[in-house]
Amino acid sequence: MQETLEKTPLLKDHKSKEYTFSLWEKYTSCRWQVGIIAGLAMSCSILLRLNMTMVVVCMAAGNLTVTVVQNGTDVTIRDPYLDNYVYWDSAMEGLLISGYYIGQVFTSLLFGTLSGRISGKKFILFLTSVLIVTSFVTPALTFVNPYLVLVTRILIGIATGGLEPCGTQLLSNWAPLPERAQMMSITEQANSIGGIGNFLLSGFICNIPVLGGWPFIFYIFGGMNVIAMTLWIFLVYDKPEQHPWIKPKEAEYINRHRTKSHGKKLKVPWLKMLTSAPVWACVLGYLTSGTLFMVMAVCLPLYIEQVLKFDVGTNGLVSALAFVGRFIGALVFGYLSDWVFTKGWLTLKTIRKTCHVFGTIGSVPIIIGISFLRQEDQVLAVVLITFYWFVLTCMNCGFRVNPADIAPRFAGVISGMCVFLNSAVSLFVPLLVTAVTPNGTADEWQSVFYGCVGVSVTGAVTFVVFASAEEQEWAKDPEENKDMVIKVTGNNNNTFDDHLSLSTEFKSLHQGKNTYS
Repeated sequence: MQETLEKTPLLKDHKSKEYTFSLWEKYTSCRWQVGIIAGLAMSCSILLRLNMTMVVVCMAAGNLTVTVVQNGTDVTIRDPYLDNYVYWDSAMEGLLISGYYIGQVFTSLLFGTLSGRISGKKFILFLTSVLIVTSFVTPALTFVNPYLVLVTRILIGIATGGLEPCGTQLLSNWAPLPERAQMMSITEQANSIGGIGNFLLSGFICNIPVLGGWPFIFYIFGGMNVIAMTLWIFLVYDKPEQHPWIKPKEAEYINRHRTKSHGKKLKVPWLKMLTSAPVWACVLGYLTSGTLFMVMAVCLPLYIEQVLKFDVGTNGLVSALAFVGRFIGALVFGYLSDWVFTKGWLTLKTIRKTCHVFGTIGSVPIIIGISFLRQEDQVLAVVLITFYWFVLTCMNCGFRVNPADIAPRFAGVISGMCVFLNSAVSLFVPLLVTAVTPNGTADEWQSVFYGCVGVSVTGAVTFVVFASAEEQEWAKDPEENKDMVIKVTGNNNNTFDDHLSLSTEFKSLHQGKNTYS
């Protein structure tokens, strides 16, 4: 009976290598160096994508007047710092928060299609440069017209439309199967780190007694992106074979445990891709995650301000703690899913579905509990919000990793589809949230949280029904030899037959006593 790759043990004989790496060798390797720098770059870009959620809170004027004592008499005067603040109504705030998704809608699919055909390194460098320049000019435009600020948010959305698809494709080139969940979850860890930095640092930056503090959110975060791109230029390469310092052992390990495209231009099988149930499982999983992210992360400062009644500085800290939960969850569940796979306890398909369901359904009781909390439950609310994100992040070891399972050569294209549709949906989520919570009451926010429960359950069911972990026929490279029977003779003279999909590079590792039939 022909075995699929997910059920086949790694081949071992006296000729093949065990490919064992110490923790130091693993995390200082070129593949993890690329992954970590990619995560850093994505984290810094998240700062510029999410910063508007804190800016709209920080730039709103507090007391319009100040009472002082002059000659023993209380005198009310205008706040001298009032010129540093801007007032926007809730509709404009929702529009500006969702503004970058408008630009992302128009470019994510296009850039996702290009991700397998152009240099991801150069393209991400270009897109991030656009982010930096646009962010630097935003504070000046704020005092002119809010719609000019909306234009900058749309430009940021256009630039970010290619970041995740190109990053996904680049990491797909570097991630060996035994480490795939960990490396591919770097994107989620980047989102978490960026979210932590945005909310935590923004709260402190807002208190800078110059220009109201909030313009420095754009300037400081833009400068951090400049540093990240400097490291990107010197340390990141598109493929292992292009890296000047990679060791032969590591290059051999990566090539043995990944699908290669032979460097040729990709022809996207659009019809087969769009009619593939596993592809839509990834897309719907992404939409589930994106909707929950918009409500429970992007709109989180509004909930913390309106219901929990935290001040601006504490608001940023509490919002950051939610992303701490996401970051720890990405590390823990990414490691556990890869560890279970290498032990052979579960098939890859079962691991992906289990992780997705545990994240979506396991987080439901927590969000229901959050919906009943009020101002007097501030501490419990912070704990539950953080724990909610820790549990929910497990789903990323399902849908987010899955494109590299079902179509490694087209992982960037599928990611582009996901970002494209998610951007379209995310356009309306902040607007819907602000429309449902016009008064910012606890009861209004409870309705929002119940909506999240429905999204979680729907996302879990669709992924379980449609998801797969096997490379799809339409995604396979036609130049690779398929279904070759390998007879492997070990030192103990025991033999076994395995059916594997092998590339030419893989076969070259098994010459001599290994015979092909």
